[in-house]
Amino acid sequence: MDTTTPQGTPSEPALRAPENETTLAALAMPMGESVLHLQVQGTAVYGILNRSRAMTEQSDFFRMQFRGYARSEGPHWELFTGDDASFHNVHNCAWARVDHPSRSVTFGPKGGIAVSDLMRTSGLDIFLFAGVISWAKSVYPDFSVSPGMITLVPAATEDDRRRKSAFFARQGLEFEWKDEAQRSGLYFKDKVSKLIGVCDVDTIVEFGGEAMLQALAKQDEERYQLQQRVATMETQTRSFHAALLKERSTTQVLAGLLILLLLLVVWVVV
Repeated sequence: MDTTTPQGTPSEPALRAPENETTLAALAMPMGESVLHLQVQGTAVYGILNRSRAMTEQSDFFRMQFRGYARSEGPHWELFTGDDASFHNVHNCAWARVDHPSRSVTFGPKGGIAVSDLMRTSGLDIFLFAGVISWAKSVYPDFSVSPGMITLVPAATEDDRRRKSAFFARQGLEFEWKDEAQRSGLYFKDKVSKLIGVCDVDTIVEFGGEAMLQALAKQDEERYQLQQRVATMETQTRSFHAALLKERSTTQVLAGLLILLLLLVVWVVV
């Protein structure tokens, strides 16, 4: 087949269309799980973070998903049920799809990072987005960033629009509104290496397997030390009670002797 132009110069081969992220997500294999500790309006929330990856001849797909496990208020734990306890492809997740023919990276979900109502103030969206950007920077820093489009609901306020643009700006992306009403916007960057990929939210802590073991070991050690202190206090308490009983018995004996002595004195005088 002739791939030359009418002027006789070779033509560029047509690029294949990027593979569908839904198909790639179905192929993704788990890379491991860790535990996330989040603060949501003063309440401690624990959940599972899953990382997965799919690689084909054309694409490289990386995804981070979160599901809630339990919320803790003091010593009481309430396990999550329903949607918040499951992994989803749209909510509480983020992904990066690499297309090798075009040397580009697309970040998703396409409508932007969406978190469930419970996690809305936790910073989970920032954590997930920073995570997939950090992965892309470490593997494909010279690839370009495919522009992404987001659309706000008609009832969005000025604060909503400001937060949305700031969300992308904090990761080094440029952002432009595409209409006068500022309901749809475009985020973009020329190179992946120019993105930031850092989570600056201090209310989220990730625990890997080793960190969890260290925390459990520390907890067991603290529990053992507390048990030792309780045992020492119980021993001291028993000793105190024994000494108190002994002193009470001695006092009773002395009181009895004193009464007997007084009776003898009275008898002698009489």
